[in-house]
Amino acid sequence: MWTRIFLIKIYIKGMKQTKEKKMKKTNVKVVEQKTSILQVIGGLFILFAIADFALSYMGTNLTGFMGPASRFSPIVFGLIGSFLMNSGKEDG
Repeated sequence: MWTRIFLIKIYIKGMKQTKEKKMKKTNVKVVEQKTSILQVIGGLFILFAIADFALSYMGTNLTGFMGPASRFSPIVFGLIGSFLMNSGKEDG
């Protein structure tokens, strides 16, 4: 009887030690997002590109001063906006 209890205690003690060895500490890095002025300007460029594209189908040309290049202005403004929004981001 006593040997059985003694063996159970040794077994439980061994299990606790193996659990402690398997657990590892991890470091958590908190990253705060900061909105820069370039991201805001980039978002405005993209909104203008969407509005220019939509209004061109309704017959209103927002970029008529550009002449024949106004056909491609939504693409150009959208690309400029996406470059500005992604300029401040880091890899990783």
